[in-house]
Amino acid sequence: MRNTVKFLGVLTLVSLFLFNVATQAQSNEERLLGGMALLNGGSNNRNFDQVLEARRILEQITEDENLAIWAHYYAGSASGALANMITEGRVPERKRELVDHINSAIQHMEVVLELDPMFAEGWSLLSSAYIHKISVRPLKAIGLSRKYRRARAKALELEPKNPRVILVSGIIDYALPGIVGGNKDHAVGAFEEAARLFAEEVIDDPFAPSWGHDEVYARLGIVYMDRGDLVDARNAFERSLEINPEFGWVSQDLIPSLEKLEAAASDS
Repeated sequence: MRNTVKFLGVLTLVSLFLFNVATQAQSNEERLLGGMALLNGGSNNRNFDQVLEARRILEQITEDENLAIWAHYYAGSASGALANMITEGRVPERKRELVDHINSAIQHMEVVLELDPMFAEGWSLLSSAYIHKISVRPLKAIGLSRKYRRARAKALELEPKNPRVILVSGIIDYALPGIVGGNKDHAVGAFEEAARLFAEEVIDDPFAPSWGHDEVYARLGIVYMDRGDLVDARNAFERSLEINPEFGWVSQDLIPSLEKLEAAASDS
């Protein structure tokens, strides 16, 4: 009888331990999804503090071996979004933090690639972070350029038909001057190809990256605006908002800019 009681006691302790482990794992999954949602909402609304909070949540999950790659990926994405908001002048009081956020994006993506060297989207966002750092630390351009080219080439080599990889490559091509490797024609082709691939994409994993479909039409709209094709620009922006009605960059910045061009064209 005494042995039976001891056995039941041990069994109870083991059951409680397994329950706690399962609860913790579930909690981390929920926290990861919550951090992803917060990042998405903050990015849509260009809310710096919301994205900062998303990163804080995501970084708390990086010790979970089962979720570490996604926690680092989205924490790095959050750092990149924070750096972009500072670069755009949305939070001038945070300007001194710019390099810190870029470095954070690089560090998180480097960990992602240590965990999975074959993760093309990690290489892609790493290449974007290197380009951003070059723009604010031009004296380090030689060394960073080598790292950028390697990361970009690796991403395209691993997944040449990944729409996010193609989109990031196109964004870089469109932004860079021709003298340092930019090519607007290549960029437009990349945006058009990415748009086709996004339309075919099906994502079942709730943690897998799914961003970009709305942004590719924002980028195409910018191309059309730059060319003076205002009707096509409006169609592209409207398509972007059909995909993501909360996309603040399009609704609050790009469409108002387009409306000014449309008004000027109607007055001429």
